[in-house]
Amino acid sequence: MPQAAQLKFYLDMRRRILAHEFAQGERLTTAMFMRPGELSRPATIGVLNALASDGYLNRHQKSYTRAIWTAENILECADRLEVFVQISTTRVVAEKGPRLIGLQRLAGVLVDTDPKEEAFYLRSMEWMSILFRAGERRTIAEVVYKLIPQAFYRHLFNLMVGRSALRTMIAKVARFNRDSLNGDIAHAHQNQAEVYSNLRRAIDIALSQNPAMKFDLEALSHCNNVREPDIRDRTLAMSHPYYPLYLSADRAPGVARNVVA
Repeated sequence: MPQAAQLKFYLDMRRRILAHEFAQGERLTTAMFMRPGELSRPATIGVLNALASDGYLNRHQKSYTRAIWTAENILECADRLEVFVQISTTRVVAEKGPRLIGLQRLAGVLVDTDPKEEAFYLRSMEWMSILFRAGERRTIAEVVYKLIPQAFYRHLFNLMVGRSALRTMIAKVARFNRDSLNGDIAHAHQNQAEVYSNLRRAIDIALSQNPAMKFDLEALSHCNNVREPDIRDRTLAMSHPYYPLYLSADRAPGVARNVVA
């Protein structure tokens, strides 16, 4: 587990990044954030590397810049996620084993949880991490982790918190998920297709109202207080080197690169 000072710095920086406190292209260096008696240089680098690995920052040789998330990025990641959810749901429903029982239990918890609460977001991440281990094929979770940056889920959560229409749709998605896991494979496929069709429309509306993906700093302080485990159900230690993403969130010239998966 990260030290308390590192975790506090990570959460504070994440809120500042989501609120666009740092201008596009502004160079952020380690020296800007070091505090005597609080964070050493290696500890500060560890946090900034973690933020870059999670998709909030772009790392350069000796500095960082805020990763630019756009509506295009969000929709692209949502489309990728749909494919993996459909594949894994088919496996889980076909198995009809302990994993299905666990997902059904979590689906019930989500239905009874307010989508505006961070608890809903954390349980959703847990639900997907169980789903992507369908058939114990951990490679699915690893691929999803690399193709969909962790920051995507947090951006989507904050969009939902600020838009009642999206929260209503997410609540409907939770009910559909609960119901789709109680039938056969054909039933699951039909429900998932309807879920993502409605969800994508709701995301489109939310993005049209906040295309810059900029969130209010004060509002963020009430619902962004946990560093959640990633889609593999892991939390990278804040002492690791920077792990570059397979697909960059930032489409700026010279940043984006072609990848074949």
